[in-house]
Amino acid sequence: MIAIKRRIDNIPIFPKLVLTFLIITLPLFTLSLVLNDLGKQEVKNQISSSITMNIHYYFTTLEKELERIIRNQQGFINDEDLIQLSNSLTILSDYQRTKTINDLKLKLTALKESSIYIKNISVYIRSLNGTVSTSSLEEVSGNGEEAEAIAKATYTSGIPITVWQDRLFLNLTYPLNLSKTEKEPQFIQNIELSMEALTGALNSFPQEGGALLFNDKWQIANDKYTSPQAEIREALTERMRESTAFTMQVDIGKQPYMAVYEKSTFLDASLLFYFPENVVVGQLKTYGVWFWLLVASSFIIVVLFSYGIYLLIHRPLQNLVRRFRSVEAGDFSAVLSSSREDEFGYIFNRFERTVLNLKTLIDELYVQKIRLQQSELKQLQMQITPHFLYNSFFILHRLIKNDENETAELVSKNLGDYFHYITRNGLEEVPLEHEVNHVRSYVEIQNVRFSSRIVVDFDPLPPSFHGILIPRLILQPLVENAYEHGLGEVVREGRLSIRFAVEADKLIFSVEDNGAGLTQERLAELNGALHRSDEGETTGLINIHRRLKLKYGERGGVEIGRGSMGGARVRIYIPSDKGEQI
Repeated sequence: MIAIKRRIDNIPIFPKLVLTFLIITLPLFTLSLVLNDLGKQEVKNQISSSITMNIHYYFTTLEKELERIIRNQQGFINDEDLIQLSNSLTILSDYQRTKTINDLKLKLTALKESSIYIKNISVYIRSLNGTVSTSSLEEVSGNGEEAEAIAKATYTSGIPITVWQDRLFLNLTYPLNLSKTEKEPQFIQNIELSMEALTGALNSFPQEGGALLFNDKWQIANDKYTSPQAEIREALTERMRESTAFTMQVDIGKQPYMAVYEKSTFLDASLLFYFPENVVVGQLKTYGVWFWLLVASSFIIVVLFSYGIYLLIHRPLQNLVRRFRSVEAGDFSAVLSSSREDEFGYIFNRFERTVLNLKTLIDELYVQKIRLQQSELKQLQMQITPHFLYNSFFILHRLIKNDENETAELVSKNLGDYFHYITRNGLEEVPLEHEVNHVRSYVEIQNVRFSSRIVVDFDPLPPSFHGILIPRLILQPLVENAYEHGLGEVVREGRLSIRFAVEADKLIFSVEDNGAGLTQERLAELNGALHRSDEGETTGLINIHRRLKLKYGERGGVEIGRGSMGGARVRIYIPSDKGEQI
């Protein structure tokens, strides 16, 4: 061991410096290589996930659009003009007949223009022995054979999309199924889908790749990567039978492809999107080349840097380090001037001036820190809860679907007020009355969602506190926390109490629930976090507590404990004589 140390000591300083830097940087290079590979895989996964989401969005949008068209088409069963032409044609005057046909054509035209996927709409009316179509100015006599042929194709596994003579249709026959009766229908409505629009939609994908919309009887494809299309579809046949949606890699020849597949049960059709893997990882491979160039450059830099250090005079640097340590220890008298005229002399001479300004700089840093905190608070004020938005839309969907229009109107009104208040950027402080109204909007929405599970007791705000200015968005997060954590697991008889109390010169805003989500350990942890001075957590109750302390000092803050109902009780203290009144 002594012999090895002696050999190392005998090595010249320059090789020693180079070897030391290489040993230090080798783990960094290794870690960088690992991170580069992990980054490549993560980026690949993220891009694949993004493409999958885009494909799903397109397919869902197409499915919803065709579903909307079919619903509108089925509404023609009860159309007054169509019923008159089908059943009462003989008693209509020429004027009434012409007017009824024109009114019907206007409705068909309105439906056609409502979607780019509709190419033409035609209605063959048996009593009229003619067809009313959006592609013709007047009704066309006869032409019932084509309509009946399309209808019969529909009822031989052509639902909802029927293929007939390389064209796609949505068919509505009334009142009978042609395949089960000999009785003739009163009318047959056919909506021809635009192949050009469907193909254009496939071509408009933001990602570069081939797209195929198909089922067993028809298919539509874009004009990208058409050559491997049949092979990819054949290679995925077995997987497509087993799953309705997947993303996987498939090798066609020597070229790997990423394939995204999704099937729509409603449309009885599937969407296949595929692209060469190089589209995703091609650019990433160049990062590996740049990484090795970085390693080579780093080695050269290490050598040059080691040589530069080798050439420097260490004594002035060591002297400067000793002086820095004296200042670090609080001894500002250690600052000395120097008669040197080189760079070290310049540093020594400027060091005294730097130390003289140090206290001022420290004060400025504190001011900057406060400003950064205020900027962070302003950013946190703009945060919204995506799950609350999703749940609100689901509530509206359910209410509208159940024809509960009055309740839906109430929810939409409160939801609009809620997000109007959330996204109002200009105000850092608002009247307490506005903040309480914002909480009420939130509670009104949650009352609809949890009407059978949670009962809310909300006290009115004392009038004398209406105009007090407080930091925006400090009350609603407490109520939201009670819903999510205190009452999240309650299935019935949940209670939430929101109260105001006046004590001396301050107002107490209290939120209490009867949930069992707050354990003794969690309570101790939260109270400990409230009283810590380190940065730690910057959201939730801790963030609100810090904002109140920043504005009101020791007279404001958050208190967490157990309430009389057995759950958590969170209180906010707001001084009544702090800040402006409006």
